[in-house]
Amino acid sequence: MKWQSFLSTFVLNKMCKIITSGVRTNKGFKEVHLSLVAKQVFDFCGQKVTSTQAYNHLRKWRARWIQVSKLRDLSSASWDEDTCSILLEAEHYQGHVAAHPKDDEFLDTPIQNYHQMQQIFSFGLATGKHDMGSGLPLGSPMLEYPDTQESDTINVDAPEKDAEHVPVLDRKRKRAGFMEEELSVFSSMTEAVKEVATVIRESKSVDVHPKLYNAVMD
Repeated sequence: MKWQSFLSTFVLNKMCKIITSGVRTNKGFKEVHLSLVAKQVFDFCGQKVTSTQAYNHLRKWRARWIQVSKLRDLSSASWDEDTCSILLEAEHYQGHVAAHPKDDEFLDTPIQNYHQMQQIFSFGLATGKHDMGSGLPLGSPMLEYPDTQESDTINVDAPEKDAEHVPVLDRKRKRAGFMEEELSVFSSMTEAVKEVATVIRESKSVDVHPKLYNAVMD
């Protein structure tokens, strides 16, 4: 399915409406929410959409939000609140786009559906254990805590688990410990990717695919 621009905006607006209605989305949108939006799409324009298609479309916009957030943090970038644009001086823009051509669509131009993405992906969708995995089917949580046995499916009829018996301070302590471990892992990954990139750049082999370096860096 090819999502038209107006249809993407429609879906994001409906997701925002679900959040503002008070629905708890700290563990992500349940299938009942996705099915509701899919039905609303059909009522709106007659396009049949499954809950899985709605879910996968949300993942696409979440990836865009992550990319936009990273670009906003560039030291040479400024933010125009009126137009929702990430601005770079000409020399910085040319250098950055030359190194990262895929970022061009987000620079020096209004970012489509910025406020909707901010509302949904800054606060609405879960991260970590209940994140939407990029290669996982609908309703499958990413495994971030190997020793966790809790099952988080999208069964709408199942009652939510009561977590009040877990001490708040204990939860914070465990999370802080995991963040330190997470930082160490990402640091190691960064060094490993840099080494791979160096080898690829210096490689004289004719068997290396011309787009391999950009694929690894992406």
